[in-house]
Amino acid sequence: MKTIPILIMITLLTSCGQIQDKNNSQNKESNTNQPMIQMAERIKINGLHNALMKLQNGNTEYPFIGITSNGIDCIYFVFENGKFNIEFEAMVEEQIPFVDKLKNFANTNNFKWAMTTYNNKPQYKSEKSAPVLRIETNSTLDDITRIGEKIQIELFKNNNETLFDIVP
Repeated sequence: MKTIPILIMITLLTSCGQIQDKNNSQNKESNTNQPMIQMAERIKINGLHNALMKLQNGNTEYPFIGITSNGIDCIYFVFENGKFNIEFEAMVEEQIPFVDKLKNFANTNNFKWAMTTYNNKPQYKSEKSAPVLRIETNSTLDDITRIGEKIQIELFKNNNETLFDIVP
């Protein structure tokens, strides 16, 4: 399995719980010469297709993006070899039950899946590195958009009005 360099993944996969709103006035540059902190772009689920199109066209910093509304429902879309796949890393305890839910989703939809890790230390008591579930969808842009929407709505109980941060 081809993987993205571990240092990049460590930085990015741990960012889900640390997103701040780019429109927060406390983060804007003031007359005290404090630098403006770059914040995540926000979308509703109907904006996922356009975000993934940017990824497919190479208009993102990395060959993957994630979406999250709350740090728990963080799924990553990985674009490699012309196809999309999904990854989910359980960094906080509230994410652990979703690993099995996502495995069931993959099985129900006839997707192969594999457990891996990027050796990130989870934010819950564990002697092991945080688990990463990789769902091998090998999907096109249109298919992965539908899959991502379905995961967010059915598994994480989000809706069409939920605002998602795009990470990184």
